[in-house]
Amino acid sequence: MPPENAAFVPIRICNMLADRTCFSHMLWHRFHTPLQPKPFAIAVVSIALLCLLCVAALNWLVNPYRQYSSHLLAPLIRDSRSEKVALFELQHSTTEGLILGSSRTMKFEPSYLHARTNLRYFNFGVNHGRPEDFLAIVQFYKNSTGHFPKSVLIGVDVASLNDVVPNDARLVAEPKLYSCVRNKIPWAEEYDRLSQLFSYQQFVSSIKSLRNCFVANASEAVKKPMEIYDPDGVIQYLKRQAERKEGKYDFEKAIQHDQKELMSVFGNMTKLSQRRLGYLKEVVSQCEQQGCQVTLFLTAHHPTLRSTLSRKTDFEHFERDAKITLQRIADECQARFVDLSTLDTFDGDPNEFVDGIHPLEPNTRLMIDRLFPKSPEAQYAIQ
Repeated sequence: MPPENAAFVPIRICNMLADRTCFSHMLWHRFHTPLQPKPFAIAVVSIALLCLLCVAALNWLVNPYRQYSSHLLAPLIRDSRSEKVALFELQHSTTEGLILGSSRTMKFEPSYLHARTNLRYFNFGVNHGRPEDFLAIVQFYKNSTGHFPKSVLIGVDVASLNDVVPNDARLVAEPKLYSCVRNKIPWAEEYDRLSQLFSYQQFVSSIKSLRNCFVANASEAVKKPMEIYDPDGVIQYLKRQAERKEGKYDFEKAIQHDQKELMSVFGNMTKLSQRRLGYLKEVVSQCEQQGCQVTLFLTAHHPTLRSTLSRKTDFEHFERDAKITLQRIADECQARFVDLSTLDTFDGDPNEFVDGIHPLEPNTRLMIDRLFPKSPEAQYAIQ
């Protein structure tokens, strides 16, 4: 076929553009006619719902806070409940006592307690531990061993006796614990956990978790955890201990973090939660009825944090009510209550805190000395 005459090339290009323009014009009128208000509203709502469902599905699968049953990726935060359930199951046959509480009790050493009481303990302190957790853990112990422990040590935080914050969603996500208190958790709190599937904050955390898993540099933080648990449940602050040893630890920043969190809690509280106090009394009563000796104690605050909370919130009022109530529960259930809320109650050292609420071993050992001041033989027949 002979080559095309150069004179006809511009004409051919113009014809092609005209044809395509006409075709585009036809498509525009065919598919881009203005929508009526009702179809437009339906389209917008449908797209929004689809986006929300996609966000919820991503949050469920990634599960950055270990709030749901999916375990495909490593979480952004430690799931102390599931981790300690697994650790406990490895040694439950030899465990005679339990240490319960929040992360504030995680430095209580079973080995030191054994030297004071001659009983083998397991530290079952969990992050944001509240009375519903204590009830679940004691029942889980009974289900695992067939009997109640001989001794239970319960560290109670004033902040845990509030109705401002719902139960920790990680309790519901751990089936071996949740099954023990399923009928006690209000439906509204379960709704709160599921509603977080649609939250922007959790979506951002899911993206961060995906990045940590699939980006080599980011995954280094996962390979080198900041904290680990010993087989007996005691926490080791790997990063913070190293920074303290090198003189690089920012204690002031840690205190400020606790101040912000607790000022929000106490600033919104109006009274102690009767529901959570009911859980606490139930677990103490169950233990004592089965011959298990219970020791309740109020956890300590660093003096700097304590001063700020006392000046800016009604913290001291709630703490005073907590002392009275815990003593009453102990009296009614033939248990024991010891106030360890201030350093002078156990001769504590303000330098032996990792932040405003987490004492280190030198202080927790002094607390244990205060809780069990006598020899095992004289300690009100604890065995």
